[in-house]
Amino acid sequence: MVNNPVLTSKIQPPQPPGNFYFLEYFYILLKGVSTSPQKEKIFDQFLNLKYQYRLGESKYKKLTEYSNISTNIMYRYKYTFEQVLGEATDYKLIADNGAITLTEEGITVIKKYEIEGAVSFNQYLFKLMEEKRQQPFRYLIETCYKANPRKSGLLIFPIYSAHRLGIERVSITTSKDMKKYFYRLKERLEEDIHKHLGKQIYLEEKNNDLIRKLTEDGLLPKEDSELFEQAKYNVILRRGRDFWLKYFLVELYGYQISLNSFERWAYRGKQIGLLHITEFYPDPHFNGRVVYPLSVIKNSSNSNRFQKLYEYLDDMKLYLHQPSWENETNQEEFVKSLHQAYLDVRQLARTYFVSLPNVRERVCYSMKITEYLFDNFLGYAYHNKRLRISISLEVDKLPDETKVMYLRREPVMVDGKYRNIIAIDLA
Repeated sequence: MVNNPVLTSKIQPPQPPGNFYFLEYFYILLKGVSTSPQKEKIFDQFLNLKYQYRLGESKYKKLTEYSNISTNIMYRYKYTFEQVLGEATDYKLIADNGAITLTEEGITVIKKYEIEGAVSFNQYLFKLMEEKRQQPFRYLIETCYKANPRKSGLLIFPIYSAHRLGIERVSITTSKDMKKYFYRLKERLEEDIHKHLGKQIYLEEKNNDLIRKLTEDGLLPKEDSELFEQAKYNVILRRGRDFWLKYFLVELYGYQISLNSFERWAYRGKQIGLLHITEFYPDPHFNGRVVYPLSVIKNSSNSNRFQKLYEYLDDMKLYLHQPSWENETNQEEFVKSLHQAYLDVRQLARTYFVSLPNVRERVCYSMKITEYLFDNFLGYAYHNKRLRISISLEVDKLPDETKVMYLRREPVMVDGKYRNIIAIDLA
């Protein structure tokens, strides 16, 4: 379990990152630069590798060949490419003097990925980002613990549709109906804050502010009985969602950065192993995004479950929660957590084989471990006969076969194969 650290620093909000999430974009950019100094050819290689690594897409989704994609999508790809190019230049991974070339640092980063793997590559990038962007991850982690010390830095970002609150879409036609939805949403947010943050906060005034802004912007009629434009339904809900997400981020948790900047830093932190961010939380009554730290910032740590990743100028150190599989206690804890998570999911699904990503979410939360550690531990447990656990892993029908176009969560890689359903028996 990750314990709350002692918070001593007063660091400033970090600079925003480039407008992209995946750290592997740095690798495919640098590989492109290694083949040509010409920007157009580098972009072509960037697209080829994006397709090959399926970056920004589900590992199960069959991608469209980039030669056949629309002009709008190509524009987005070029925008992402420019963002990666700019940030890589800031970190001095490349030099652009008319011809784009790799620096010594850039060559080192490529070797990190190809020789030591993605985890080492991501942690190397972490150090560059922490030094060049005003310690974004320290800011992220310390603010988490400060915002919710009661639950080791757990942050919630609730998102509820009308249906999730027991209101049918067809019943929302007038201004009064929409206000009813926002009032019920306000009540649910108050309940979530009390349950997960241990705070009693009343949101009546904030809810009135939201409705007033929607009315002033012409999205909601002033009179309760008036019909609102149905074409604006999604816009109204999106405005409401963003209003409350910003409230939680800035007013409730005290972050002094934009929601977009927070999400990009948080998803990068997830890839590094500093924290976990997900839209799936082991509470059937909660819907939305959750964030919680998998690391601590302290003067020192004597626990062998924590690995020092970085030391700051004020002698504070960042430790990752990295329990080792070699420790039999950790093995037993993993097996126990895995079996309990399987039973929880099976009870809800009422089938023998259940969603492996659902099980993974519960285990990562209960043990406070990264997804890549879960994948490794599952592989070890799968082959370890001494643990007296029988694990069956299978692949269900792919979305290509069932016409599903999008998966929010990736399957788990075990033995070089993607698996997405699991069944467990204890000997």
